[in-house]
Amino acid sequence: MIWASYEEAIKKIRSVIGTRIKGNESNEISEIHILANSERNPKQIVRDVESVLAAQFGIEIDHKIVSVVQLEQQEDEESPSPNFPLKRAQIRPKLISISLHTNKMMAEVKVELSMGDETYEGIASGTSTTYNRLRLFVDATINALSGSLMEKLFFATEDVMITRLGKYQVAQVIICLITPLGEQNLVGCALVKNDEREAIVKATLDAVNRKLWFY
Repeated sequence: MIWASYEEAIKKIRSVIGTRIKGNESNEISEIHILANSERNPKQIVRDVESVLAAQFGIEIDHKIVSVVQLEQQEDEESPSPNFPLKRAQIRPKLISISLHTNKMMAEVKVELSMGDETYEGIASGTSTTYNRLRLFVDATINALSGSLMEKLFFATEDVMITRLGKYQVAQVIICLITPLGEQNLVGCALVKNDEREAIVKATLDAVNRKLWFY
């Protein structure tokens, strides 16, 4: 793996849990994705990445190619949430499009998200039952998010449903987040306005946004 030695060096930086480097056709670094805990300011982590690559490998990078995803600490842990005064604004995934294609008993869902200037597409397929189609929208959203994260961050869909609260319909999602720090169930919800599919995707993003911080 061409970037393995670089990734190993970056993983030794304090607060870094995992990293993934992507290159372009010229074998130059085009993207560096960092998964970190919330112990340090993401801006400091980016500076450390620049310093490590320059000192150990003689490589100068633009700090703009480094993205940091911070995993918020458990509520009972002493480490504070990452509420830092940042020049690089926190990024939240935004929904661009959703599509559903069915073929006999099978269904395929595509979800496209944007994060900053980047777009990510997630695809999920399975049997076309009413309940399983709901799960596919969650899975496709998770798969889209996985394009911007590291292999050390894993989501599993626990449950999804459309419920009624008074005169409103609400999409509810439970996701299990699995990292080297352990497992945690995340819950998200969104009002169903015109489209159940859109509400499920937004509920999934709501669950993720409660735990992860993107920079």
